[in-house]
Amino acid sequence: MATLTEEQIIDIVYSLYETDTTGWDTTSEEYLAARNYCNIAIARWEAYDNTTWRELWTTLTAAADGDKTLTAVDYSYDCPTNFRRPGSWVRTGSTPQYWEVIAPEDRGKYDGVSAYVCWFTGNRKDGFDLNFNPELTLTTGDTIYYEYYKTATTFTATSSTTEMADPYFIVYYVLYRFLKNDGEDYADEANQSEDLLENMRVANMSGFQSIPNRIGETPDINYGFGN
Repeated sequence: MATLTEEQIIDIVYSLYETDTTGWDTTSEEYLAARNYCNIAIARWEAYDNTTWRELWTTLTAAADGDKTLTAVDYSYDCPTNFRRPGSWVRTGSTPQYWEVIAPEDRGKYDGVSAYVCWFTGNRKDGFDLNFNPELTLTTGDTIYYEYYKTATTFTATSSTTEMADPYFIVYYVLYRFLKNDGEDYADEANQSEDLLENMRVANMSGFQSIPNRIGETPDINYGFGN
Protein backbone atom coordinates (compact mmCIF):
# COMPACT_ATOMS: atom_id res chain seq x y z
CA MET A 1 0.00 0.00 0.00
CA ALA A 2 1.32 3.42 -0.96
CA THR A 3 2.28 5.82 1.78
CA LEU A 4 -0.27 8.59 2.33
CA THR A 5 0.69 12.02 3.60
CA GLU A 6 -1.26 13.78 6.31
CA GLU A 7 -2.91 16.03 3.72
CA GLN A 8 -3.91 13.07 1.54
CA ILE A 9 -5.42 11.28 4.55
CA ILE A 10 -7.39 14.33 5.64
CA ASP A 11 -8.54 15.00 2.06
CA ILE A 12 -9.95 11.45 1.92
CA VAL A 13 -11.67 12.05 5.26
CA TYR A 14 -13.12 15.28 3.84
CA SER A 15 -14.47 13.49 0.75
CA LEU A 16 -16.15 10.80 2.84
CA TYR A 17 -17.49 13.34 5.32
CA GLU A 18 -18.59 16.17 3.01
CA THR A 19 -19.14 14.05 -0.17
CA ASP A 20 -17.12 16.40 -2.35
CA THR A 21 -13.45 16.99 -3.20
CA THR A 22 -12.91 20.62 -2.24
CA GLY A 23 -10.92 19.82 0.89
CA TRP A 24 -10.41 21.86 4.04
CA ASP A 25 -7.89 24.69 4.03
CA THR A 26 -4.80 23.39 5.82
CA THR A 27 -4.97 26.22 8.36
CA SER A 28 -8.68 25.83 9.09
CA GLU A 29 -10.04 24.66 12.44
CA GLU A 30 -11.48 21.56 10.78
CA TYR A 31 -8.15 20.57 9.27
CA LEU A 32 -6.24 21.14 12.51
CA ALA A 33 -8.86 19.17 14.44
CA ALA A 34 -8.46 16.36 11.91
CA ARG A 35 -4.68 16.44 12.51
CA ASN A 36 -5.30 16.01 16.23
CA TYR A 37 -7.56 13.05 15.56
CA CYS A 38 -4.93 11.57 13.23
CA ASN A 39 -2.41 11.70 16.06
CA ILE A 40 -4.87 10.09 18.47
CA ALA A 41 -5.28 7.30 15.90
CA ILE A 42 -1.50 6.89 15.67
CA ALA A 43 -1.26 6.70 19.47
CA ARG A 44 -4.01 4.06 19.51
CA TRP A 45 -2.17 2.01 16.88
CA GLU A 46 1.14 2.34 18.73
CA ALA A 47 -0.33 1.04 22.01
CA TYR A 48 -2.86 -1.44 20.58
CA ASP A 49 -2.96 -4.74 22.48
CA ASN A 50 0.66 -4.25 23.62
CA THR A 51 1.71 -5.08 20.07
CA THR A 52 5.38 -4.81 19.12
CA TRP A 53 5.02 -3.41 15.61
CA ARG A 54 7.64 -4.51 13.10
CA GLU A 55 7.42 -1.09 11.46
CA LEU A 56 8.81 0.56 14.61
CA TRP A 57 12.08 -1.38 14.70
CA THR A 58 14.99 0.64 13.35
CA THR A 59 18.73 1.18 13.77
CA LEU A 60 20.98 3.86 15.21
CA THR A 61 22.57 4.13 11.75
CA ALA A 62 19.21 5.11 10.23
CA ALA A 63 18.28 7.55 13.00
CA ALA A 64 18.15 11.29 12.31
CA ASP A 65 20.00 12.04 15.55
CA GLY A 66 21.77 10.33 18.44
CA ASP A 67 25.50 9.85 18.97
CA LYS A 68 26.93 7.42 16.42
CA THR A 69 30.68 7.40 17.13
CA LEU A 70 32.88 6.93 20.20
CA THR A 71 35.18 9.40 21.89
CA ALA A 72 37.89 7.85 24.09
CA VAL A 73 37.16 9.99 27.15
CA ASP A 74 33.35 9.81 26.96
CA TYR A 75 31.41 6.84 28.35
CA SER A 76 27.85 8.21 27.94
CA TYR A 77 26.15 8.80 24.55
CA ASP A 78 22.82 10.31 23.55
CA CYS A 79 20.27 7.92 22.06
CA PRO A 80 18.01 9.10 19.21
CA THR A 81 15.09 11.25 20.34
CA ASN A 82 12.63 8.59 19.11
CA PHE A 83 14.34 5.82 21.11
CA ARG A 84 12.01 3.68 23.20
CA ARG A 85 13.96 0.52 24.06
CA PRO A 86 16.98 -1.39 22.73
CA GLY A 87 16.60 -4.55 20.73
CA SER A 88 20.08 -6.01 20.44
CA TRP A 89 23.60 -6.17 21.78
CA VAL A 90 25.55 -2.98 21.10
CA ARG A 91 28.46 -3.21 18.69
CA THR A 92 31.35 -0.80 18.17
CA GLY A 93 34.04 -0.54 15.53
CA SER A 94 34.35 -2.31 12.18
CA THR A 95 35.39 -5.73 13.59
CA PRO A 96 33.00 -5.37 15.58
CA GLN A 97 33.26 -5.49 19.38
CA TYR A 98 30.09 -6.81 21.03
CA TRP A 99 28.83 -5.23 24.27
CA GLU A 100 26.31 -7.08 26.43
CA VAL A 101 23.39 -4.90 27.48
CA ILE A 102 22.77 -5.12 31.23
CA ALA A 103 20.08 -3.65 33.46
CA PRO A 104 21.10 -0.24 34.79
CA GLU A 105 20.72 -1.41 38.40
CA ASP A 106 23.37 -4.08 37.74
CA ARG A 107 25.97 -1.49 36.80
CA GLY A 108 27.55 -1.59 40.28
CA LYS A 109 28.45 -5.27 39.86
CA TYR A 110 31.03 -4.26 37.27
CA ASP A 111 33.04 -1.75 39.32
CA GLY A 112 36.67 -2.64 38.69
CA VAL A 113 35.68 -5.38 36.21
CA SER A 114 36.95 -5.14 32.62
CA ALA A 115 33.83 -6.62 31.02
CA TYR A 116 32.31 -5.55 27.73
CA VAL A 117 28.97 -4.40 29.15
CA CYS A 118 26.80 -1.35 28.57
CA TRP A 119 23.46 -0.09 29.83
CA PHE A 120 20.74 2.34 28.85
CA THR A 121 19.37 4.98 31.23
CA GLY A 122 16.73 7.68 30.92
CA ASN A 123 13.05 8.12 30.10
CA ARG A 124 10.74 9.46 27.40
CA LYS A 125 10.62 12.93 28.99
CA ASP A 126 14.36 13.55 29.37
CA GLY A 127 15.71 11.24 26.70
CA PHE A 128 17.88 8.11 26.89
CA ASP A 129 21.62 7.56 27.12
CA LEU A 130 23.84 4.62 26.24
CA ASN A 131 26.55 4.05 28.85
CA PHE A 132 29.71 1.98 28.41
CA ASN A 133 31.72 0.30 31.15
CA PRO A 134 34.35 2.90 32.12
CA GLU A 135 36.78 0.16 33.12
CA LEU A 136 37.55 -0.34 29.42
CA THR A 137 39.28 1.90 26.88
CA LEU A 138 37.19 3.26 24.02
CA THR A 139 38.61 4.13 20.60
CA THR A 140 37.83 7.57 19.23
CA GLY A 141 36.04 7.38 15.88
CA ASP A 142 34.69 3.85 16.26
CA THR A 143 31.11 3.63 15.01
CA ILE A 144 28.32 2.59 17.40
CA TYR A 145 25.70 0.13 16.13
CA TYR A 146 22.46 -1.11 17.69
CA GLU A 147 18.86 -1.85 16.81
CA TYR A 148 16.08 -0.23 18.79
CA TYR A 149 12.32 0.11 19.05
CA LYS A 150 11.20 3.65 18.36
CA THR A 151 8.20 5.81 19.10
CA ALA A 152 5.65 6.25 16.32
CA THR A 153 5.90 9.39 14.21
CA THR A 154 3.06 11.85 14.72
CA PHE A 155 1.72 14.35 12.20
CA THR A 156 3.05 17.89 12.43
CA ALA A 157 2.87 19.05 8.80
CA THR A 158 0.87 18.38 5.65
CA SER A 159 3.71 16.21 4.30
CA SER A 160 3.99 14.03 7.44
CA THR A 161 3.64 10.27 6.97
CA THR A 162 3.08 7.35 9.30
CA GLU A 163 4.93 4.06 9.73
CA MET A 164 1.73 2.01 10.03
CA ALA A 165 1.05 -0.49 7.26
CA ASP A 166 -2.53 0.62 6.57
CA PRO A 167 -3.11 4.39 6.93
CA TYR A 168 -6.79 3.87 6.09
CA PHE A 169 -7.18 3.00 9.75
CA ILE A 170 -6.46 6.68 10.40
CA VAL A 171 -8.96 7.71 7.72
CA TYR A 172 -11.83 5.76 9.27
CA TYR A 173 -10.86 6.64 12.83
CA VAL A 174 -10.92 10.38 12.05
CA LEU A 175 -14.14 10.05 10.07
CA TYR A 176 -15.90 8.28 12.94
CA ARG A 177 -14.74 10.99 15.36
CA PHE A 178 -16.23 13.73 13.18
CA LEU A 179 -19.51 11.84 12.85
CA LYS A 180 -19.61 11.21 16.59
CA ASN A 181 -19.10 14.92 17.28
CA ASP A 182 -22.03 15.68 14.98
CA GLY A 183 -24.30 13.25 16.77
CA GLU A 184 -24.53 11.12 13.62
CA ASP A 185 -24.50 7.32 13.41
CA TYR A 186 -20.83 6.37 13.39
CA ALA A 187 -21.03 2.63 14.11
CA ASP A 188 -20.00 1.50 10.61
CA GLU A 189 -17.00 3.82 10.50
CA ALA A 190 -15.92 2.89 14.04
CA ASN A 191 -16.20 -0.81 13.24
CA GLN A 192 -14.28 -0.34 10.00
CA SER A 193 -11.44 1.40 11.80
CA GLU A 194 -11.27 -1.35 14.44
CA ASP A 195 -11.28 -4.05 11.75
CA LEU A 196 -8.37 -2.37 9.95
CA LEU A 197 -6.46 -2.06 13.21
CA GLU A 198 -6.96 -5.71 14.10
CA ASN A 199 -6.00 -6.78 10.57
CA MET A 200 -2.70 -4.95 10.99
CA ARG A 201 -2.09 -6.74 14.29
CA VAL A 202 -2.75 -10.14 12.74
CA ALA A 203 -0.51 -9.39 9.75
CA ASN A 204 2.19 -8.13 12.11
CA MET A 205 2.29 -11.50 13.88
CA SER A 206 2.10 -13.63 10.73
CA GLY A 207 5.83 -13.46 10.07
CA PHE A 208 7.68 -13.82 6.79
CA GLN A 209 8.54 -16.83 4.69
CA SER A 210 11.23 -18.95 6.40
CA ILE A 211 11.30 -16.57 9.37
CA PRO A 212 9.71 -17.47 12.75
CA ASN A 213 6.29 -15.88 13.28
CA ARG A 214 7.18 -14.17 16.54
CA ILE A 215 9.41 -11.31 17.56
CA GLY A 216 12.23 -12.53 19.77
CA GLU A 217 12.85 -11.38 23.31
CA THR A 218 14.88 -8.22 23.72
CA PRO A 219 17.46 -7.81 26.49
CA ASP A 220 15.73 -7.70 29.89
CA ILE A 221 16.83 -4.20 30.79
CA ASN A 222 13.51 -2.42 31.02
CA TYR A 223 13.67 -2.12 34.80
CA GLY A 224 14.01 1.53 35.68
CA PHE A 225 12.96 2.66 32.20
CA GLY A 226 10.30 5.29 31.58
CA ASN A 227 7.77 4.53 28.85
